[in-house]
Amino acid sequence: MKRGLKGSYTIESALIFPFIMTVIVFLIYVSFFLHDRAVMSSCAYQAALKASLIRTSADDMEKTAVKAAAYSIEGLLLATDEVKTDVQVSGKKVTVSYSGTLRIPQSILFFPINGSESITVTGSATASQKDAIEFIRSCRSAESLFK
Repeated sequence: MKRGLKGSYTIESALIFPFIMTVIVFLIYVSFFLHDRAVMSSCAYQAALKASLIRTSADDMEKTAVKAAAYSIEGLLLATDEVKTDVQVSGKKVTVSYSGTLRIPQSILFFPINGSESITVTGSATASQKDAIEFIRSCRSAESLFK
């Protein structure tokens, strides 16, 4: 009777182990996705903010944003490939967007997500130029309200 119990534990663990490993690997890929999305959003904001400090022309703002966007994300992503950068300058606003693909092996998921083996990871941010004199005036007026 004891031999039957030992064998049943082995069978149960053999059936449950692949499911547990699949869940663990899936959680790792979800962590990769969340990390890369957060990094893209942060780098997009840094590049947009850096470009919004340029006061000369929209072309200079765009060149600075493209250069800062390429430099700031270099080497920070864990699993995203084929990252594309999009920079848009309109008036005093700078918008930087990243998009890339995160490939998920078919063996992890038994069915493809959206009919493909990859997920698109995106991150974007917008920054606008601030008028320093107007900002100081508004801070002083807010300060006088609290006195």
